[in-house]
Amino acid sequence: MVQSAENPAKRARAVLVAGFACLLAGLALVAWPGAADSAPARVIVLGQTAETPPPTCPGKIVNGVEVIPCRVEGHVTGFQAMAGGVAAPYEAPFDGKVVAWSITLARPSRKESETTSDEISYFNDFLGRPSEARIGVLRPVEDSKPPKFTLVRQSPLQVLNPYFGGKVIFALEHPLTVLRGHVVALTIPTWAPMFAFNVSGEDTWRGSRRPDHCSNRADIQAGHPQQGVGKTKVYGCYYSNARLLYSATLVKGA
Repeated sequence: MVQSAENPAKRARAVLVAGFACLLAGLALVAWPGAADSAPARVIVLGQTAETPPPTCPGKIVNGVEVIPCRVEGHVTGFQAMAGGVAAPYEAPFDGKVVAWSITLARPSRKESETTSDEISYFNDFLGRPSEARIGVLRPVEDSKPPKFTLVRQSPLQVLNPYFGGKVIFALEHPLTVLRGHVVALTIPTWAPMFAFNVSGEDTWRGSRRPDHCSNRADIQAGHPQQGVGKTKVYGCYYSNARLLYSATLVKGA
């Protein structure tokens, strides 16, 4: 996690939330998570919970002191171990294909003023530009401690800046095959303002950083997300009271 300093092309195949939700409604029998009283789910949304906390940013400055920091994540691949009390919310419960993924983005400040700082420039300088992300499918390495995961496939990289301040869904031209037990993670090569912090203790996540290199600013800046397909990486950092705000739509047997 990175917070703003105390002082102050191609849009891809993005689909508006409402329109894509209607499309998925024609496929879905049961939402995830939720009560299934009849047929088993054929379409689920990994990472979806009853309530979703808002992302942070912009921060707020009072008398030259940032009293509400803007926090983001960067140079990492991560996934929730628990979201809103739901365990393993990004683990596939069946074989299928991820056909789309979504991300909820804050709107960081662009200007210096008495109450705000230029957060976007700060994160660009610290973690690189533009803001971008993708999803990856991880296969857990059995009995590894701390846990290790192998990247088996990933989606195209998406530039996020045009969507700051809202939720965007990216439909995948080539859906990602996912096997039962695989985990769908979020990869952030630069930075992304899709981070909620100081939330419930029932929100915890794992990051692709080495143990003891979890929160130091220099370690975060020098970090590398998992983007090499077929490569294995340790997920040695475990964070609490925080949420990565993304989801993935999984279709059974697609």
